[in-house]
Amino acid sequence: MLASYDLRLFKFGKEVSTDALITTKMVTQSLLSIGLLLLLGRQETFDFISQASYHDLELVGLVSLWSGLAVNCLAPFLQVSGQQAVGPARAQILYASQPLWASIMGFFFLNEQFGYEGILGGTAFLSAMFLAATSEVPDPDCGVQECEV
Repeated sequence: MLASYDLRLFKFGKEVSTDALITTKMVTQSLLSIGLLLLLGRQETFDFISQASYHDLELVGLVSLWSGLAVNCLAPFLQVSGQQAVGPARAQILYASQPLWASIMGFFFLNEQFGYEGILGGTAFLSAMFLAATSEVPDPDCGVQECEV
């Protein structure tokens, strides 16, 4: 599913400006979220707000602000811009590396250990990343509709 999103993003990222693409995504996502909240969770939301302390509401506001600005605004803007530079195949490799980074952070910050399978899988993934990183960069002006697909 994410791979098809990356291919569509690469295609439409060339046809539509990054600002327009991200703004449309954010507005659509926001309207759908608010609509679903009003449709499915109106009473629960009102109950929570009426019983919540100031600290609870402050925390929800900060989390909502973080989610809105960093996760749903800045990250997609950087993703569209970056993916136009590297192409969907390389972007997919970067996204797929998330479990590897999570396990490395777990090792250093939580003292988690790597098993034999984890070391083998991480080595295989890093080898695949090395092969992908050392391949030729696709020409963004290749003259055909889809250069990298």
